[in-house]
Amino acid sequence: MDEATQPSNLEVRAAWIEAARPRTLPLAASGSVVAAGVAAAAGSFRPEILVLMLLVSILLQVIANFADDYGDLSHGLDDETRVGPKRGMQRGIITPAQMRVALIVACACALVLGVLLIYVSLSAGPALGEDTMIVGAILLVLGVAAIAAAVLYTVGPHPYGYQGLGDLMSFIFFGLVAVVAGSFLHTHTLGLDAMVMGVALGMPVAAVMNINNMRDATDDAAKGKRTVANRLYAAGERRGRALAAGRTDEQIAAMVAVVEHGPRSEAAVAPGEMTGATTRLAALTGERYMRIYHAALIYAALILFCAGLFLARGASFATCLGAAAVCLAAMPLFQALSGVTHELDHTKLDRFMAPTSMGTVLVAIVWTLACALI
Repeated sequence: MDEATQPSNLEVRAAWIEAARPRTLPLAASGSVVAAGVAAAAGSFRPEILVLMLLVSILLQVIANFADDYGDLSHGLDDETRVGPKRGMQRGIITPAQMRVALIVACACALVLGVLLIYVSLSAGPALGEDTMIVGAILLVLGVAAIAAAVLYTVGPHPYGYQGLGDLMSFIFFGLVAVVAGSFLHTHTLGLDAMVMGVALGMPVAAVMNINNMRDATDDAAKGKRTVANRLYAAGERRGRALAAGRTDEQIAAMVAVVEHGPRSEAAVAPGEMTGATTRLAALTGERYMRIYHAALIYAALILFCAGLFLARGASFATCLGAAAVCLAAMPLFQALSGVTHELDHTKLDRFMAPTSMGTVLVAIVWTLACALI
């Protein structure tokens, strides 16, 4: 980039803000919020723990976002064929060297804050006696593992995000670990309610990642990046071709019409719809497989959110009202799910990421308030 085309300070600042992806940060903080709800239900909520947890979780998400940009560019995924807006590194505004420095600084800050969080937790609250050092070491290992997981998603010679493990690791660290370890930092105990809520939160977190992977499913597969989304798409394609085997073009076209427009379309198939009907059926089945997985995550999450509330607060009329409030708060999440389910154009899936994230955050906040107020 020559001097005449050097980006302005405003462009550089905007590129770094974009690389941090502010829209993803509230979702990352949801684990801290739900952990606070578990602690409030147990009567052990500590505001200083919540504040430090929020800072650490947000930093971890920023690290993951920076690493995603760096790794995808270095592995050749962020080229001109990528679906979605061009990132700062793609446009040359942020150099690889600058991103490496930013990653090192962010990881160091996360580690320092994590150590402070552990110290604050263990230096007060319920006594752990002789187990304090052992518990502190376990928590430190978990913290280092979380930082490593954020970086190694797309960075390194064998990034796990390219092997279809991105959904699982997001589920583990931003759901299960965030809630279970987070509630432990408040209460110094482990409970079934924390485990259930860790699973409950991890599912919509994985669903948000799935939207991103659905958007890039075919492009990622062509470049060798394996994700849950494109693995499901490939499985659906195989199923679609198996369904088409041995059938006439008219029958296959009718099946395509039913999948696209509903059962009443079966009797009216235009001749033009028979061209490439097998390929179309395979593609549609692949799309359905991805969306069934996505819907299963959202529905299961809501069921577990309600179950977790009853575990945390017990069965009562007030708990039933709290569960109703959680279901009501989930409406934006299900509106986004409806959009994802019906939108087959990958390039338009981006618009459902923010509603899914914010819908999850809203459910987490209402769940925590229900735990604190019942």
